[in-house]
Amino acid sequence: MYAFSIGLFVLFFGFLTMIFAATDLLNKTDQEIWDLFRNGDQDAYNTLMRRYTKSLINYGFRICQDKDFAKDCVQEVFLDLWRRREGQGSVKAVKSYLFKSIRLRIYRDRSLWKQNEDLNDNEQFAIEFDIESKLIEDVSFQEMSLKIKKILNTLPPRQKEIMYLRFFENLSLDQISDTMNISKQSVNNLLQKAYKSFRSEWSLLLLILPTCFFYN
Repeated sequence: MYAFSIGLFVLFFGFLTMIFAATDLLNKTDQEIWDLFRNGDQDAYNTLMRRYTKSLINYGFRICQDKDFAKDCVQEVFLDLWRRREGQGSVKAVKSYLFKSIRLRIYRDRSLWKQNEDLNDNEQFAIEFDIESKLIEDVSFQEMSLKIKKILNTLPPRQKEIMYLRFFENLSLDQISDTMNISKQSVNNLLQKAYKSFRSEWSLLLLILPTCFFYN
């Protein structure tokens, strides 16, 4: 009986230790978790997966319009990360690094989801902007909200992708540049083209969209 009680205590103590360790990881920054992961900390690796799997699948799906394929690619990206953890270097922005990884993986295997074509401004990017979720809940905004949503949803695919990364994923221009493998100037130019599409609504958008959406 004594030995059984000791065993239960050890099991319970181990369980509490895991809970406290998981809670501590939740309070760490991406860079701190990444460094722990690089040193072989599986809890840190699991935290990265929990933190970004859903966002990566959503982003991947918008590129290939194949949910199962997007899920498979995200799984492969994380498996590769774990296999190559000891050789991973430090990264400035973990989120954009992961987004770039899933984007590269999906386009690398694009023959599995669509006819191979050169990546250009006509490439598909599936997203219906839900601008209402970013608006102040006020009746006076409803009509303008519909107008803005209509304009956003008719943007060329690459402009859509940049707007998605900037507005919904809160990536900086530098991070978008790295994710999409284009220059920061190209990102800025495409954003400016997108802004011109709704210039008539400019004054209202300055109230609706966060200031950080236009800079950095």
